[in-house]
Amino acid sequence: MSKRNVDLSPDAKVGILEHLAYGIGGGFATNAVNLFISAFLLIFYTEVMHVNPGAAASIIGISKLLDGLSDLVAGRIIDKTHSRFGKTRIWLLRMIPATIIALLLIYLMPSSLTGAAQLVYIFITYNLASTVCYTLTYVAYMTLNGLMTRNQTSRGLNGGINMVGNVIAGLVGNATIITLLHALSDNPSYSAYGDRSGWVKLLIIWMTVGAVAQLIVVFGTRERVKEGAQATDDSAKETKKETKKADIPFWVTMKALVKNKYWIYNIIICLSINFLMGATGSTTAYYMTYVVGDTAFFQIFSTVNTLSMLAAMLAGFGVMAKFGKRNAVLGGLTIRAIGSLLPLFSSSKGILIVTGVAGGIGYGIAGCAFASMIQDVLTYGEWKNGFSMIGMGNAANSFCNKVGNSLGTIVLGWIMSLSGYVAGAATQTPAAVTGLRVMFIGLPVIFSTISAIAAWLYDLDKIYPKIAADLKEGKYAPGVVAYEEKNK
Repeated sequence: MSKRNVDLSPDAKVGILEHLAYGIGGGFATNAVNLFISAFLLIFYTEVMHVNPGAAASIIGISKLLDGLSDLVAGRIIDKTHSRFGKTRIWLLRMIPATIIALLLIYLMPSSLTGAAQLVYIFITYNLASTVCYTLTYVAYMTLNGLMTRNQTSRGLNGGINMVGNVIAGLVGNATIITLLHALSDNPSYSAYGDRSGWVKLLIIWMTVGAVAQLIVVFGTRERVKEGAQATDDSAKETKKETKKADIPFWVTMKALVKNKYWIYNIIICLSINFLMGATGSTTAYYMTYVVGDTAFFQIFSTVNTLSMLAAMLAGFGVMAKFGKRNAVLGGLTIRAIGSLLPLFSSSKGILIVTGVAGGIGYGIAGCAFASMIQDVLTYGEWKNGFSMIGMGNAANSFCNKVGNSLGTIVLGWIMSLSGYVAGAATQTPAAVTGLRVMFIGLPVIFSTISAIAAWLYDLDKIYPKIAADLKEGKYAPGVVAYEEKNK
């Protein structure tokens, strides 16, 4: 992207090609990894490698807690990074080969490993891929949205288009994974999800796609927002060189975050949604196999759900513009909660299709608006405290996401284990089926409702224009001065 034709001011309206590079490129880059460390990893461990579901889920869950802590380290690293690619894109570039190697190690786990040796291997390789490689990638990617511009509309478009990219990538992955696993496996009948060779081949295909997508993000975007409210455009570079920036202590940043009520509301929504992702992401595949009795129906359900989500996200841009981010999130979560109730009355495929459509519409509308809320929350925090915390703020947000996902994964594994689930069995016991129904129906209703309550309390949209205008002029909240001036 040539600088000559790009507005590099910090409040610039980002061009459509840059939006697409960030949103669609990032969607495929992150989902290529998520497909193999989140959505289907537990299935690979239990159905292909025959690892105990409680043990596998516990390792993944505990590792995600460590992964969450590493987000804070990643945020600190990014805040201190300075390179010709800026703070974030350099890490997106560096992590491409490292992530590919780490993922291959997961799926090349020797079949001869059993017992404690198998669990140790899972712990080490999973943490290498997720806690180290994916964490730096994801925190850098989320922080990039806040550094591309301070313009709320452009940030919203970035977040919304990224959600569209996530949905498209998820659609391609979910709609084809079972078919491709059987086609690529040396022994397709080994399990309902093929054999290990099929997983490795599919991983290589998706890692190629993900690497190309991540390169598009690196070279198709710009970082315009500099440290400090005074850095308004590239012409201020010389002045910035003469100004020593204070190193904001870790605990000062964390204290500012937890005192930010909008960050708390955002975190409640994140924890709830990510708990559901951890608890129900893999549940859907198990549910279709053992409750509905048709593994292949997973692809149909996922396709319908994802297409509905995609359509809702595209409509969500208009909803967000007309009603604001908060109202879009509240409305979408309410629709999702209602849709999740339907299978309580029937597990027929027709009802499940309606559930998939309602869930897709609800999450599509909510997700389109929610994707960029954290950047507005952190801009409010800068205005309220007199210093930027964008790296640590995104990292802390990601940490809470992973805590929620971790708890969801642990709950899924232990409910399966305690209810008598048997990996690879042709049928499951009534108790195991009941456990899957609780995961698929009950938890989405409960946690979607919790998220909706937090969204109802969020009212930042009303005052954000004033905040953005103040920061553009180098001003903070009344009575607040820049941290550097206060601590000279």
